[in-house]
Amino acid sequence: MIGGGEHSFLDLVSNMPDSWEVVAVVPEKGELEHRLCEKGVHTEIAPLPIIRPWKIAEIINGIKAYRDLIRKFSPSIIYANGSRAAFYSGIAGRSLKVSVVWHCRIAEPDRKLDFILARLSSIIVANSHATAKRFVPCFQSRIRVVHNGIDTKYMSAPDVHVPDLIHKGWKVMLAAARISKWKRHELIIDAFERVALSDSDVHLVCIGAPDDLDSDWWDLVQEMSRNSRFSSRIHWLGQVSDVRPWFRSASVLVLASDNEPFGRVLVEGMACGVPVVAARGGGVVEIVRDRIDGFLVTLGSAREMAEAINIILQDSSLARQMGESGRSRAEAFSLVNHVKKMCEIFNEIDT
Repeated sequence: MIGGGEHSFLDLVSNMPDSWEVVAVVPEKGELEHRLCEKGVHTEIAPLPIIRPWKIAEIINGIKAYRDLIRKFSPSIIYANGSRAAFYSGIAGRSLKVSVVWHCRIAEPDRKLDFILARLSSIIVANSHATAKRFVPCFQSRIRVVHNGIDTKYMSAPDVHVPDLIHKGWKVMLAAARISKWKRHELIIDAFERVALSDSDVHLVCIGAPDDLDSDWWDLVQEMSRNSRFSSRIHWLGQVSDVRPWFRSASVLVLASDNEPFGRVLVEGMACGVPVVAARGGGVVEIVRDRIDGFLVTLGSAREMAEAINIILQDSSLARQMGESGRSRAEAFSLVNHVKKMCEIFNEIDT
């Protein structure tokens, strides 16, 4: 599955300056490997088995595979995108005296692994200050906060057309997120129903792939949609190859996650000039300026979310103002800035 972390990894390694030679390692052939190869990034396959006591033989083989790759390519730095990558490449790298940078993109602590991974890592990159709080004080000196980067030029390209599904006169409330429980789609449906009561032009459009590890949640939100009195105005599209047409057609972008580590989709929407309504928590507050780029609402409050959406839908002047503010704000999270900051960290270790 290509999620936000994989998109950020792909964007970084395929936009590194020529002074850095990149070898990407992925656990299996698939979409990520295909996209890396399309970008001209040399890509190798090495397993990343689940870290469980009964998987010890597979774990040992995984570490050996990474040691073999390190010996083959003699890297100056190992950049580990995620916890499992940090575990395998960290053990292998440390045993061969190669520095490891662990990019941590999840705010929830892992009490079994965090101490081990932090000790294995020379530097920990957190994608937000909210994620940095995951770690105990003794590791704070190793942490560098670098917000995820978005290709804002790509997102704001003018030659993008509204999808055929979107009819003239629709007011589109867009949700763009993986269909997982922690993304809180039930709150989004609740908020939509409150707005739809007084506005017959509002439609809820949901893009994002179902989470294979959370299939029951997909079933639940589908049942909620079927049972809604406004079911004909709720549209589930699954994963889409290009999100830009959906952002361009949106009147407002909504994100209800409980503890979003960053909120990449908010930057993407803002880069397209869409005002946003998001739950106030996690890294979201580091992106969205409340009442400037959109509205931040109380975690878990469908009522507040609906009220904020109504304000945006009913005040076209305010919506335009927020959209333009968001477009400007998105530039602070550009891919160019992200790559520059990451290279500064790599150079810090390599000198």
